[in-house]
Order: sequence, then C-alpha cells, then structure tokens
Amino acid sequence: MKRYVILFVAVLCVSTASAWNKFAQECIATLAEQNLTPEAKRQTESILGGSLASGAWWLQQRAGKPETKYTGAWHFISVTDDLRSLTQSEKDGVVQIERCAAVLRNRAEQNDSTVMATLKTLIHLVADMHNVSHVRIGGIPDSRKNFNLLVSNGKLGPKEATTPVSWRKFWDASLINRHASFSPELFALDLTLCYGEQKENFSKGNVREWAEDMGRLCAPLYEWAKPEAYMSREHNNRLELINDKTMARAGYRLAALLNDIFK
Repeated sequence: MKRYVILFVAVLCVSTASAWNKFAQECIATLAEQNLTPEAKRQTESILGGSLASGAWWLQQRAGKPETKYTGAWHFISVTDDLRSLTQSEKDGVVQIERCAAVLRNRAEQNDSTVMATLKTLIHLVADMHNVSHVRIGGIPDSRKNFNLLVSNGKLGPKEATTPVSWRKFWDASLINRHASFSPELFALDLTLCYGEQKENFSKGNVREWAEDMGRLCAPLYEWAKPEAYMSREHNNRLELINDKTMARAGYRLAALLNDIFK
C-alpha cells in the first residue's frame, strides 16, 4: 500500500490531457451524488468539504506542469482487438481508477490530503473513461488519433458549409455545450428522466467491464469516423444521444463505485 501513498501524494500537483469540459464533469458528478447512499454522501462530503461536483474539475485545474505531464495518459483507457480490458499499464485510466479505489478502501491508513486527492482523481477519471474519444481500441488506429471531422452547418445546397472540428474537441466540449444553458442539476435531472430506468443495468459490473462496454459502444463509430469525415446534422444529433447516454453511464457507475467504497 505504501507505493499507492507515494503515487497519490504526487497527484496533488497533477496535470492532465484534454478531458470532458468542466460542465460535463460537474453534470456527471452531480448525477452520481444524487445516487449516493446517505453514508457514502456523508463520507465524501466530509473528505471533499463539499459536493462531488466541487472536486470534479480539480485535476484539470492543475494541468500544464511539466513535472507531472506523465499523468495525462491516465485519462484514456485501452481495450484489445476483441474489446477486452486486460492492461496492467500504469498509464491506463482503468489501472489508475483501480488504484484510487484501493487507496480509498484503505483510507484509515492514509493522511487526509492523500485521501482527498485520491477521491478527486477517481471522480474525474471515471467520467473520462466514458468519453468516446478517450477509448483506445486495438486494431483501430484512428481511435488513438485526434483527427478533424468536417461538421456541416445543416443547411442545404449552396448555403451549406463545413467547419473542421477535432474528434476530441467534438466529444470533450461541442456536444455538451449544446446544453450550456442548463445547470449541472438540471442536466442531471434530464439524464435521470431519459435513462433512470437503466440505472441498475448501467451500474452492474466492475471498472474492467465498464471499459469493455465502452469499447463495444465506440468500435462501430470508426466505420465512418475517419480523418476529414463528413459530419451531417443528422450525424450530430444521433451522436448527441450517444454522448448523453455515456454521461448517464458515468454518473450511475461513479455512484455505484463510491457506494461500495464508502459503505
């Protein structure tokens, strides 16, 4: 357990790669908090000094420090060609989430700053592993690239125009920014109304199984999602539904993991 303590004290000055934007992170954390048990809510609030959403953007606020640049890899997960999560690499988000959970389960052995940093890391990484552009799939090289799509303005004929938008920016911010007029609480309510009936199904399993689920969801997208691929308005609308559903997965799964840790 000592090596975990060393690892997560270092995280106090962590930097990250691009990730879901602040609004998306707070929405996922808010949905998760709404599904915590009373005991898990009490303990997480005590550790954070506030809500899950208050700690959801902590990692990104510390981005850009050269000495912790290596942590950027943690925001991505990898599955094999047959969509299995087998990695033991410390650079993989799944491994880091498992380590966070191990530290928090043994929190009585840790100091307060380590426990707080670990919980904030866990909140952020569980969200990020459900971002489509953060899932790397063996045998699909484009899943490891940040290429440009050509996004249509939705108009017909000579009035149509396309704008280059990077694959990562599209999933990190463009889709969620359609809901920018919502508060995290309102968007979490929207996700509950749309996907609440699937909560139990989404929450089943462990982090490895969640990674494999994301691999199955993402793999078919790369049949058309390639550099300079044309993105129609219809594509955009359909992918918004996929994005919302992955956010619901993330919120319910984060709650399930925290409820199990903080029994």
